[in-house]
Amino acid sequence: MEFLESTKTDLCQWLSTGAQYIIDKCEDILSVKQGKAVCNQDTDEKKINMLLKCIMERGEKTCEEFLEILKKEQKHYPSLQQHFSKNMDGPTVYADCNSIVDTRKVTNVQVKKDLNMNATVQAGEMNPSGVNHSQLPQCADMVATNSSFIFASEVSNCTIDGDFNMSLRQAPPPNAPQCPGPSESKESKLTSTCSIADIPGFLKRNRVILISRVKNVKAIVDTMQSTVYPDELAANVNAQSTTQEMMRLILDTVTSTGAMKALIKALHLHQKDVMDDLMRDSNNTH
Repeated sequence: MEFLESTKTDLCQWLSTGAQYIIDKCEDILSVKQGKAVCNQDTDEKKINMLLKCIMERGEKTCEEFLEILKKEQKHYPSLQQHFSKNMDGPTVYADCNSIVDTRKVTNVQVKKDLNMNATVQAGEMNPSGVNHSQLPQCADMVATNSSFIFASEVSNCTIDGDFNMSLRQAPPPNAPQCPGPSESKESKLTSTCSIADIPGFLKRNRVILISRVKNVKAIVDTMQSTVYPDELAANVNAQSTTQEMMRLILDTVTSTGAMKALIKALHLHQKDVMDDLMRDSNNTH
């Protein structure tokens, strides 16, 4: 039930893209009366909201059964699949060959059971001769090179009744991928995509595209809120009913240089496909 309560808003958004599919899968865990109540709603979002309400009313066991259904059917909902991949299995971090950057953050969490935040760090091959480490990513807050380790985890305002596990495991290096040489360096590529000379102009020129194509707005808000974006503005953005409205409000309220830079970083992190297209189009026009 804690999972449903904490992610109810996100679940309404994620599951609304295929509401009837998940409703059909929940037929056996709802009463006939509840099933009718769900189907009688006039929009997909209201149907999912009623579905979650009915499930939580039936208690912890039904919530656990619903969670198992979500895990089983997550492939039908990309955002849900991404959430499970990130929160259940732990993140995968890759930083310059054999280096580790761990920046997990836990804030304002109340958990009556155990909280597991296991992370798997993918090890890279040893540095090949000729790799230029002087060209570091300009938009990276932390960079680990030459088999170095950075641990910057932060835990604050949390109440946890069970065990709190933030263990870190380093996986063996893959057989195929190797660290890039100077011509295809990840650092060089990241530098080129992050070097926007005129950030205000970039955001203004691409405003319509950003509003229409950026979908991971909540993740972008969370990233910005951890640095420069005020909590009140973040709450206002998250209160918007669509991703387009959320993105429009972000662009309207990001006015300082620092906030614009933070937005560009967050866009590269959470909506890389859109940023790659915009950067490519920008380079082709010059």
